[in-house]
Amino acid sequence: MPKHRKTSLQSQQAFEQRIGVHFAQSALLTRALTHCSYSAIHMERLEFLGDAILGSVIAEHLHDLFPDEAEGQLSRLRAGLVRKESLYKVAQSWNLEIYLHVGDGERSAQGVKSSSIVANAVEAVIGAVFKDAGWSGAQALVLNAWQPLLKNMDISDARDAKSHLQEYTQAKGWGLPEYKVCDLGVAHEPRFEAKCWVKGKLCGTGLGERKKLAELQAAKKAFLSLDCEVHA
Repeated sequence: MPKHRKTSLQSQQAFEQRIGVHFAQSALLTRALTHCSYSAIHMERLEFLGDAILGSVIAEHLHDLFPDEAEGQLSRLRAGLVRKESLYKVAQSWNLEIYLHVGDGERSAQGVKSSSIVANAVEAVIGAVFKDAGWSGAQALVLNAWQPLLKNMDISDARDAKSHLQEYTQAKGWGLPEYKVCDLGVAHEPRFEAKCWVKGKLCGTGLGERKKLAELQAAKKAFLSLDCEVHA
């Protein structure tokens, strides 16, 4: 086996370990990691497929996570999770740029770390996993890679987070959340800290000028934290 081929194979195996996926069809991963400036056999078709799969996985997850939310709000949340900035964050968590095959001209022009190149490569990898392992494989990859983004997404416009959390914990058979509020303020400067407990475990803490606001913040953090644990 030629030395460069062995090095490339070892690089792909290292990337598989990085993302927690083993490819039965290694050629799919090779294509997903190859930019059009490097070879005629490149990532663009897989990128097209991965873009659709990513949107569908996130859409289904949000649909199930927020059963009473309006379509417009779900669309807003999805848009934030699939935009290029989010893809770039995932690429950074995978250290993706060191595994990419990019032509010398493209490399010198803007560098492999170009946000558009690595963001597109993330979509290509998702497409490759879908072709190799089907919907369940792609879904598992996306939900695992997007955990930090899901945990920190802005749900400030969503309806009462306490109601969401209560419905969620009851559906799981965990009973009702419990809130403990502490007054941290001084005269003329009210400040409250709320802690949310589920199953006897502290799951979220929030601050606010009113007790209700502090509890809402705690509920939001607990809700997202618990959901990420379930999909870990």
